[in-house]
Amino acid sequence: MSVHLRFAPEILARLGEELIPHPDLGVMELVRNSYDADATWCEVRLVNAKRAGGTLVVSDDGHGMTPEEIAGGFLHIGRSSKTESQTTQHYGRRKVGEKGLGRLASLRLGHEIEVITRPSSAPGTAHRLTINWAAYDTVDSVDEVKLEVKSYETSETPGTTVIIKRLRESFEADGARRLSRALLLLSGAFAGADLLQPPSKASRRVTKWELSDEPDPGFLVSLDAPEYVALTRAVSLGYFEEHEFKLTAVLDEKGQASATLLDWRGEVIATGAHADVALPRGGKGTPPAAFSAPSARFELWMFLRDAESFKRRNSTKSLAEVAQWLDVIGGVHLFHRGLRTHPYGDPGHDWLDLNLGRNRDPQQRPSTNNSVGRVTVQDPKNELVPKTDRMGFQENLPFSDLRDFAQRAVEWSARVRKSKWEKDRTGDAAVVRKERKQDRTEAEKVIKGLPASVAAPLRRAFDTNDRLIAALERDRLLYRALATVGISTAVFAHESLNTAGGLGADLELLEHYAQLLLDETSFAESMEEPLDRAQRSAASIHSFAKLPLRMLQRGKRRLVIVNVNEVCVDFVEMFGGYLKDWQIDVQMDLCPEPAMVRSTVADVESLYANLVINAARAFGGTGDLPGGRVVRIRTSVSGVSVTLDVADSGPGISGIELEKIWEPGEGSDEDGTGLGLTIVKDIVADLHGKKKVLADGHIAALAHGELGGAQFTISLPRHMKRVEERDT
Repeated sequence: MSVHLRFAPEILARLGEELIPHPDLGVMELVRNSYDADATWCEVRLVNAKRAGGTLVVSDDGHGMTPEEIAGGFLHIGRSSKTESQTTQHYGRRKVGEKGLGRLASLRLGHEIEVITRPSSAPGTAHRLTINWAAYDTVDSVDEVKLEVKSYETSETPGTTVIIKRLRESFEADGARRLSRALLLLSGAFAGADLLQPPSKASRRVTKWELSDEPDPGFLVSLDAPEYVALTRAVSLGYFEEHEFKLTAVLDEKGQASATLLDWRGEVIATGAHADVALPRGGKGTPPAAFSAPSARFELWMFLRDAESFKRRNSTKSLAEVAQWLDVIGGVHLFHRGLRTHPYGDPGHDWLDLNLGRNRDPQQRPSTNNSVGRVTVQDPKNELVPKTDRMGFQENLPFSDLRDFAQRAVEWSARVRKSKWEKDRTGDAAVVRKERKQDRTEAEKVIKGLPASVAAPLRRAFDTNDRLIAALERDRLLYRALATVGISTAVFAHESLNTAGGLGADLELLEHYAQLLLDETSFAESMEEPLDRAQRSAASIHSFAKLPLRMLQRGKRRLVIVNVNEVCVDFVEMFGGYLKDWQIDVQMDLCPEPAMVRSTVADVESLYANLVINAARAFGGTGDLPGGRVVRIRTSVSGVSVTLDVADSGPGISGIELEKIWEPGEGSDEDGTGLGLTIVKDIVADLHGKKKVLADGHIAALAHGELGGAQFTISLPRHMKRVEERDT
């Protein structure tokens, strides 16, 4: 007796659920089928699909299918025509379909499916196949259900329409937006970038199927849904020309990489060979190995999301437009054989770890919200293996090395940008000094020949400029010295953490043995107090050592919207051990409204630190005070200003004029640096964008304020946008 393998209908449902976890992925599988059919366009329509029971229609102008191809390919689950031919019959595209399982899962999106196809090999003929999945619920094996392909005459051009009726799941707003983004990015989001490249013959469109020797005209996808229309408006124009830098890296067939970095003008900043991009991957001293990945091309457009960048380029686009566009398509997308592969570049899928690299070094690195890129790979040897659930590729060696290639190209561009920035920073000063001296000499020759009424204002302008340059030079030297102090403090703090931790453990061990060797009375009289004092000191050293490390955190130096109240609370907690040891009571009187300023956390923290440490040092030689050692921090908001007020109960300011305390090196404390209040003044001036903050009343000091000691009042520009959003 002859037998054959059979399988139950439940297998169909199980495959559909496991292969396609989201309905939009099922749609993408049908679109990929259109691509493999050499279609030049594919339209997706959602009809009454905002709730379950709607209809999905996917139409294309591909080569269609004959009844034999429907039976032997479309309905042959687990086998794809790709196993017979790696390329499509007309345009020679690398096929993207796999095993036919994705198609099965897509068809399971609804309760009923209708396929209408018109093969290019038989013009004027159409074929219809209908599948009602309910028929499989009453049989033991799928082969018991008989399907029929009906043929009829038609005047329509070749192509295929798949109609999935009575959808099992809805395409609500989020799902429709996700599908819109996926379809838009599938092949068309980089059209704006391609327009910037020289035109090629491949851009011509084919209108007749007989001209199969014509170049591939491309593949466009559209979605008939309101969400898609809105998203298309945001993306279709493209803003690639607004980039600040562009990285192009190529990986050839031998695994050798090369890269080029361009500026916004299109001028080459640097080029890198394989040794520059790859760097040694087998340890120090070893030559860089070749990448074990298929040949690829990586393009990354990097943007500066700030108004100055747009102003410098005389851009006609607004920062808001570009930011909205980047929010939709930002990140690096992977294009395999002409189509984008999900989920690379999707929100939350930073497969090149751009954001992690930017956190380590925010100055010269791209992230997913300030760059957009694509990795394109044809993969003729099928080295990249799709995962069963269609969510990207398996993590084999070719894929890992492809990712490594792109990551190392980004690293290379970051090194180049940092080197350029450093060269400009150090080289410009010397060049400018020389040019300035020459210009001044030439200008003096001209001024001597001018009437006195004209020459005098010109000389005053030059003198003013000289004073400004001298002041900036003093500031540069001052902040270089402060940076050196900060670096040294951070190093010593790091070492002190280990030392203080070890000292605390040693003291605990010493206390343990002392208690074993001495009776309780002797221990209390001779050892308890010095051991307790030593342990407190070790704890204080450990606590103080953490301060500079916390204050020097890199993330605190980013320009953001800062709530000065939150920074105040964090500051008091951070300095709590120090203030407690000095027996200082910090009282916070913070306003209930959001006190928002556009600044860095580091700058706001510096304001608090310098003012409170000033007060703490003033208490140093005062002994006991009747009201105790009190520092009060008060915040308030009014109109366009945020006010910080720091007062103390110390002896106040004496021995120096109030106007002088803001100058570098000045101060009433002979042991101090005299720089704290200068830093406060400079920060306030930077936030207001002007230097006359003393004359304009943005900073003020009282020798004896409300608590009897010194009192400082600072006014900062309030960030009003957040306030308006909150009020609405």
